[in-house]
Amino acid sequence: MGGISQLHVSGYAPRSIMDAHEHDEAWLCLVLEGSYEERIRSRTHEHRAGDLLYCPELTTHQQSFGDDGARKVLFAPDDSLQDVLSEGGVRLADAPFVRGSRPLLALGHRLATELELADPFSQMAAQGIALELIATWARARREARREPPVWLRRLRDVLHEDPSAALSQEAWAAVAGRHPVHVSRAFRAAYGVPMGEYVRQLRVESAARLLRETRQSVLDIALGCGFTGAAQFSRSFRAVMGCSPSQFRASSR
Repeated sequence: MGGISQLHVSGYAPRSIMDAHEHDEAWLCLVLEGSYEERIRSRTHEHRAGDLLYCPELTTHQQSFGDDGARKVLFAPDDSLQDVLSEGGVRLADAPFVRGSRPLLALGHRLATELELADPFSQMAAQGIALELIATWARARREARREPPVWLRRLRDVLHEDPSAALSQEAWAAVAGRHPVHVSRAFRAAYGVPMGEYVRQLRVESAARLLRETRQSVLDIALGCGFTGAAQFSRSFRAVMGCSPSQFRASSR
C-alpha cells in the first residue's frame, strides 16, 4: 500500500513570501487556516482552508501568504503510495489539488490534534488519518470534472468573509442570484457538505484560532463566532475537531 513520512504541522507568518524553490520528494499539503497564493507549473492559484495540494518532486513553486498567514499539515507520500494514486486515476504530474473540502479539513484538524497530543499512539493514529485523508482527496480528484461556476465560488468567498453572519438560506441564495433549492444542491455537489454545515465548520475554525491565540472566555468566543450558546458551540466544535473547546485550548498551549 505504501506509507507517509515527515508528517507535521507548519505555520507561516502573515504577508510572508516563500521564494521559488523545489523539493527532492513529492509533498501533500492541506491548508488548515489562512490563505496564500501559489505559483506552480506556470499557473497561479489562491488556496484557503480545506484545500489539499500535491506538489511533485523537483517542481519549482513560490508562495505568498495572506494577511492572516497560514497553518498547514504537510507530509510526503512514498513511491508505492504515489503508484496507487496514479493507478487510481489521479494525474500527479499536473500538481492536482482539491478546493475547500470540508471532509478533508475535518480530517486535517483531527490529524493536527493527534500530532499535538504526542503520546505513544499519536503517530499510529496520525498515519491512519493521513491515509484516509489521501483516499478522500484522491476520490474527489477522480470525480472532479470542472471548477464550480463563478457565482458559486463567489458565494463561498462571501461565506469565508464573515461566517458568523446569521443569514438564512434565502439570503445566501439572494447573494448568489439563484433559487435557494438550486444553490443548496449545487453547493453540496461542489463542496461535499450542505451549506449550513460548511458555515458551522468555518465558525469552528475561527473559534479554534481564537482559542489558541487569545484568552477570551469560551462563551465569548462562541457568541462572537455566531453560535447561540456554549452547548451548541461545544457540540459543533467536538464534531469538527474531535475534542472539546477546553481540551483544544489546553493542547495548544
